[in-house]
Amino acid sequence: MISSSRLRALRLPAVLLGGALLGACQATPQLTLASAPAYSPEWCAAAKSLATNSGSNLFATGRCHELGIAGFAKDENLYLFYYTQGARWGSLQAAEALARLGQPVPDADLQAEARYRADRRQADAAMAAAISGRANPGPPRPAPMTPTVRIPNTTFQPTPMRPAPSLTIPTQSTQQQGRTTTQSRRECVNGVCKTVTTTCVNGSCTTTSQ
Repeated sequence: MISSSRLRALRLPAVLLGGALLGACQATPQLTLASAPAYSPEWCAAAKSLATNSGSNLFATGRCHELGIAGFAKDENLYLFYYTQGARWGSLQAAEALARLGQPVPDADLQAEARYRADRRQADAAMAAAISGRANPGPPRPAPMTPTVRIPNTTFQPTPMRPAPSLTIPTQSTQQQGRTTTQSRRECVNGVCKTVTTTCVNGSCTTTSQ
């Protein structure tokens, strides 16, 4: 019969082994790529697993092949392929590697296409949301209130007419015959004009108007 202390001693390695296996399962390629030494076999394997549609990881995979890291054959066709794909996905390092090796550098067409597709998906989603919003409108919004504009009273009131000034227009020059003096002038009041004649004989004057 196995004692309890012996049983616990047997269980301990099993627990440690299970923890190690669980930690290994939880080590994601992203974590390995961030924690493992650059261009180590583990680092290169993590970069290759993440190389799809990633210019930087495509370049890293090509570099691992160029350096002949364990598990990565030093094959020119392989690292040129990864460098070319990396450049097409916008990796400047991959483009520089191709130029260093005397190879043509392609345009970043795959990166541009991916951005175009993402923009189209975003535009389609926005249009679908707008159509859904029109199909299920919310409560009607109150109409904006029109401000009341008060117009001041501008009733026309005629200005009272002022009487026309009296105007005196002489019509004849003064005539003097002996002691008789005659003087005529024309006076206009409110548009009505009269001729006023003043006659003086020996200092006695009379005024007539016509």
